Amino acid sequence: MSKDWHSSHFCCWECDESLTGQRYVLRDDHPYCIKCYEGRFANNCEECNKSIGIESKDLSYKDRHWHEACFLCAKCRVSLVDKQFGSKLDKIYCGNCYDAQFASRCDGCGDIFKAGE
Repeated sequence: MSKDWHSSHFCCWECDESLTGQRYVLRDDHPYCIKCYEGRFANNCEECNKSIGIESKDLSYKDRHWHEACFLCAKCRVSLVDKQFGSKLDKIYCGNCYDAQFASRCDGCGDIFKAGE
């Protein structure tokens, strides 16, 4: 038997608080108040270790998550949002920093080998 969805009985699936007139999130066909949803389902940011709430954009890569403002190069701290980046040793880097630290170099001239060379 399903829950009664009349407005007087529309409650959070977790804490049973009334959601009538309140913001809520629907997950797996169940309504949750914002507090319960974030406490149960929100990811923690790799950079600041704080919860990524519903008001924040959750950026993810290989099952790791960041706030949009925390998605930065580990070396130069430039934003990596909508940019190519590399990952090494559980850190993320902009293309320039990644190449400078990890790309193969020519034994003769020391230049970095770029893709296609």
